[in-house]
Amino acid sequence: MTTDTHESPKVAIVTGAGHPDGIGAASAEVLRNQDYEVITFDLEGADRAVDVTDAQQVTEAIQAVAADFGHLDVLVNNAGVGVGSANLLEQTGEDLDLTLAVNVKGLVNCCQAAIPHILLSGGGAIVNVASLCGLRALPAIPHAYTASKFAVVGLTKSMALEFGPNHIRINAVCPGSVDTQMRSKAISLLAQQEGISLEEAESLETSTISLGRAATPSEVATVVAFLCSENAAQITGAAIPVDGGMTGGF
Repeated sequence: MTTDTHESPKVAIVTGAGHPDGIGAASAEVLRNQDYEVITFDLEGADRAVDVTDAQQVTEAIQAVAADFGHLDVLVNNAGVGVGSANLLEQTGEDLDLTLAVNVKGLVNCCQAAIPHILLSGGGAIVNVASLCGLRALPAIPHAYTASKFAVVGLTKSMALEFGPNHIRINAVCPGSVDTQMRSKAISLLAQQEGISLEEAESLETSTISLGRAATPSEVATVVAFLCSENAAQITGAAIPVDGGMTGGF
């Protein structure tokens, strides 16, 4: 009689992965290429339809994944929205509520549901997709979005401190300009604020990037996957800019 000692693949959940050109979908693809079993969540277009603002729905979905595969090792919190005006006096309560519900409460819901299962696996990794706006204020960005991403960085650090002794590493990636639908919205807001064309706004934003171009979703995803891996075994509580030098070394 022979015994199969091959370990089962690590299981990862990636939220906000429904848009095919987004960071979530790219992260799922990179992790799958590294032999993870990956289950994607989103309102639509993902493996499972999940509203991260609904704690019960999140709990049930994550329990189902853990039951299907027998364990859970990794959570990538990518679900997020950027809505509303970059003018504080035009910021509506509805935009503020939605931003905080998805970007902050949704992340907490997912962590609260996933961590008990990751603990049962003996540890693992959580990566929160924050933003460069979680490290510094940028022009033409809705204030609620900036506030929510600072909250993501803060939650990352506090959770890392709590769960480090349980061998759960928790980090954030802070993308700058990335070629996604959210960048198109940001450029439109910048054009509106500065009274310039979309082409001029794109050139203006690009001029702030040391490497001279926006990142691709896959370039951000490779950093996400690195933080999920044992290659990052000594990294926790970090908020890592992936911004082509927009921080200027910040």
